[in-house]
Amino acid sequence: MKKLNIKELIRISKNVIKDSSLENGAIVAANSSKSVYPAATQDYRYVWIRDASYICIAADLLGLKDIPERFFDWCLNRAEGFKDTGFFLNAYHVNGTIAGTLIPPAVVKVPLKVRDKYIHVIHHGTQFQPDQNGSLLIAIGHHVKHFGIRDLSEYETLIQKTASGICGSWKNGKFVLPHFDLWEERCILPAQKRYHIYSLAMCIAGLRIAIKLLGKKKKWTQTEKEMSNVFSDAYSSSTKLIPRTYSAGSISRRSETCGEPAESIRKDDYQPDASLLGLVYPSMMLTAFDEKMKATVREMIKRNTIYNGGLMRYPGDVYCGGVNKGWVTLTGAGAWPLLNFWMAIYLCLCGDRKNAEKYFRWPLERINRNIPEQIFKSKTRLSICPLVWSHSMFIIAARFLEYL
Repeated sequence: MKKLNIKELIRISKNVIKDSSLENGAIVAANSSKSVYPAATQDYRYVWIRDASYICIAADLLGLKDIPERFFDWCLNRAEGFKDTGFFLNAYHVNGTIAGTLIPPAVVKVPLKVRDKYIHVIHHGTQFQPDQNGSLLIAIGHHVKHFGIRDLSEYETLIQKTASGICGSWKNGKFVLPHFDLWEERCILPAQKRYHIYSLAMCIAGLRIAIKLLGKKKKWTQTEKEMSNVFSDAYSSSTKLIPRTYSAGSISRRSETCGEPAESIRKDDYQPDASLLGLVYPSMMLTAFDEKMKATVREMIKRNTIYNGGLMRYPGDVYCGGVNKGWVTLTGAGAWPLLNFWMAIYLCLCGDRKNAEKYFRWPLERINRNIPEQIFKSKTRLSICPLVWSHSMFIIAARFLEYL
């Protein structure tokens, strides 16, 4: 396979990011209308706030100032339900409507008060993912700092609603809604005092940015303090590694685990999840030199490495992005290039340029022009391509490595 020139891939990535930004301000995870997009994969022409937030950061670095600004406006004025609740669901159609199918309210197995207030977040196929609020605030903070913007009037309402949305979904030390991790796979119910650590870190970081930009507000500072205390408890738990999900206290009751044995849940909580790289960048909850973080990354590399240098999300991952006759195919995951770039960022912050380059270049030696969601051992297996988050993490890593 022809070795890609980094400068050429930066140019390609810039065009991919431009193609993901639509006329109305929406940023799609992948533009499936492009001729290079594979037919036998899932259609990612949806708006994920998380993906778009990382894309906004990359757009900033490329000088594409209008792309984040039009997206911020889209979030405020188009994302269905956001103005009422202040939080985002997992995905949206490009016109702003929620990407999901309504199910009868009687089928929703949540407390009555929650159901009545948040019925629109409990569609079939939709999820509340709190890290998305934090991601957006981080993207806004990056945009403001990168371009030296002093007049925040254009962003004030969006910042207020997004930060208040985090606070509104949190009460008595936990989230009050069913919520999922960033991979959209693992659910925590309101009765549980359990926390997805990446999601928690992103919310804390987002609130800190909101407080820095708009000043202290009682509810924001209170929620940030409570969340930070939970994060400290999770970090200080008597384990050598940072869990991807932390349980405060006992989870032995079956009613709190939907019938799943507590022991299997605890074992799953300590799977080395690559999203924990986000505790260093972009949330900056920990430094790259933190000893527990370093141990967690070592375990991540040990158990998530495949194909002699690629990284999976976590051991045993089966999601491949395929689809057949309307059904998602789960035939085993490949390596995610964006995780290699994320690892390169972490290693840069550790001062380990040599290994940062190794992880950075691994995907580049295995692609033609566009960066997919996943790379498989078999060349016949196709993946979503180009994935804009992959290109964006490449741009961010290139900046850390001083190629940009």
